[in-house]
Amino acid sequence: MKSRTLKSLAFLFFLSLSCAKAQVTIIIESLPPTTQGKDTIFICGSFNNWVPNDKRYVVQKQLNGQLSVVVPMDAGVIEYKFTRGDWMRVETNSENKLIANRKFLPGKDKTVYVKIENWLDQGGARSLNYIVLFFFACAFQGIALCLLSLKIQKKDLKKISAFLFINTLMITLLLLLVVLEFSDPIWQEHLSFFFHFGMFCWGPSILLVIHSYLKPEIKFPSNYFGVPLGITLVFGTIQLFNSKWFNFLSAQVLPPITLGNLLFIGSGFLYNVFLFIRMTFFFPQLVFLKKEVSHTKIDLFLNTFYWFSLGTTILVAVNIVVLSFSDSRPFFEDFHMLGLAFTVLIFMEAFFIWRFPEILREVKPQPQAEDNSEWLIKLDQLMKSEKPYRNPDLSVADLSDMLGTKSHVLSKVINEHYDKNFRDFLNKYRVEEFIALANTSEFKHYTFLALAQEVGFNSKSTFNLAFKKLTNQNPRDYFKTHEVEE
Repeated sequence: MKSRTLKSLAFLFFLSLSCAKAQVTIIIESLPPTTQGKDTIFICGSFNNWVPNDKRYVVQKQLNGQLSVVVPMDAGVIEYKFTRGDWMRVETNSENKLIANRKFLPGKDKTVYVKIENWLDQGGARSLNYIVLFFFACAFQGIALCLLSLKIQKKDLKKISAFLFINTLMITLLLLLVVLEFSDPIWQEHLSFFFHFGMFCWGPSILLVIHSYLKPEIKFPSNYFGVPLGITLVFGTIQLFNSKWFNFLSAQVLPPITLGNLLFIGSGFLYNVFLFIRMTFFFPQLVFLKKEVSHTKIDLFLNTFYWFSLGTTILVAVNIVVLSFSDSRPFFEDFHMLGLAFTVLIFMEAFFIWRFPEILREVKPQPQAEDNSEWLIKLDQLMKSEKPYRNPDLSVADLSDMLGTKSHVLSKVINEHYDKNFRDFLNKYRVEEFIALANTSEFKHYTFLALAQEVGFNSKSTFNLAFKKLTNQNPRDYFKTHEVEE
């Protein structure tokens, strides 16, 4: 008798356990694009007497962006529908007509996947947000800018690569904003992963552009991109497998932003701020341009680019703050403020590339100036001691042989340090000696022509031209104003 009683109790115990575990998980795979992120979705049916706003059966967001709810599984067929709080906001079909009750027959499957096509109160109608058309146009403006930059002659490969990278990032994010506008909330959650990745790549991309201009000889540290890639891959894996250990991250903090999104955006923002601060230490001459110093077009471009990019980063924090205090916030929910900042950056780049295409061109390093001081000393000593200029037929080759160097070296020394050609250089010495000899008693009886030939001139006209070029007077007027010593 006792054994029968124990068996009965055991049967009832296991039966109660099986009944307690008899439940089904219903997962919503897609929602109408008109669904607002702040809307609360309920499931109602035979299990709760069709109460349309039963708080026990609120659909919860999962870590992977899908929505799920757990309902008890009765012995018979379960009938149910989804609402947004009342029967005027119940689900409908694609033609906005009421649908029959959904049904689930208990069996082996404990998970049901559904798609909601429409809501009765919305009817599939959705007002077009015209700002996304502006983003779409600006994205193509960015594509045109990239194609234009590729046509610039003698472009610097490092500069153009960094330029294309940052613009590809902005174009991609702008197009994603357009796609998000026409996506349902679940797909919006999936696509937000790319925004998270772009958030972490923003600062490194700006640093890559500036680095390509100011320190092209140093290899860019790839770990600046490795860090965001690693973080986003880890977080993406957690989202993909929808681990229950991280379900707390799916809690909505600032609808539709979840705790996971907020942590990701916050850490990405801090990472970008860290990189922008580092840039002020790496390139202080770029970030803070001094008014008393003249700046090149590249300096102005990089300075403007830095501050505009930093402003875009700060707008992330501004957007979150406004989102936490604003009731009407579709503009901020979709982060359209950042989209506007991207368009301003693209237009700023277009202006600089159109006005100053040289900012993407290769800058050839200036050859180091040769130290010709030794040749200058030797040349001066040779001219004073041996007076080779007295030879009227003296050539560059003759003088370079006497000096022990090559003709082009001698010509370069004379051109750069005396700012004269070879003939004027010789005539300077000849005129100076002519004046010196004319002031001596030994050559006082010489005519101007004879004395000119003595110092190396071979014609009167050449002498007169050289003399006037050096003294701004002809010989006769010069000696009238300067008494000749006897």
